Amino acid sequence: MSPQLTYDYRDYQQLLLLLVEQFAGEGGIVPQLLEAVWDAPDFYFDSLSQIHMDRWSTGRVVLAGDAGYCASPASGQGTSLALVGAYVLAGELAEAHGDYRTAFARYEDVLRGYVTANQNLGAQGVGDSIPRTRIEIGLRTLMLRLLSLLPRQRSLVGKMSQATQQAANAIKLKHY
Repeated sequence: MSPQLTYDYRDYQQLLLLLVEQFAGEGGIVPQLLEAVWDAPDFYFDSLSQIHMDRWSTGRVVLAGDAGYCASPASGQGTSLALVGAYVLAGELAEAHGDYRTAFARYEDVLRGYVTANQNLGAQGVGDSIPRTRIEIGLRTLMLRLLSLLPRQRSLVGKMSQATQQAANAIKLKHY
């Protein structure tokens, strides 16, 4: 994880300056990009964040998908979480015959472990996938190039994606 940045997200000039300062001195086309960013009509800057909620419902309001348990784009599981969550919520509402309190409680009981596994995957994925130094960038690039040359690349990629597979299968769905 990178250190927490302190900035006013509404201060457009501050965001641009933060970006330019962070990447000053980099080579390639980076200087051109940093110069062009000052005139960009659609510059977007945000943090990659993850929120953990103690509860996904209160009263007759329940959260699903990213609103309740976004795993972060780094997990690659957002669509799966949303679809599985919607399926479980609909199923529990049907089984509870209109008793939303029971349905919401069961929805969370059924889904909590699955969500936690995928949120952990997202947090781990960010830390592991973003190189912080030139050496790390070079090593990652070299590793990706070498990976394509390996004779058993499928089994290696399978082992590398094992955590994702485990998180994706961390729930046994009921037939509602």
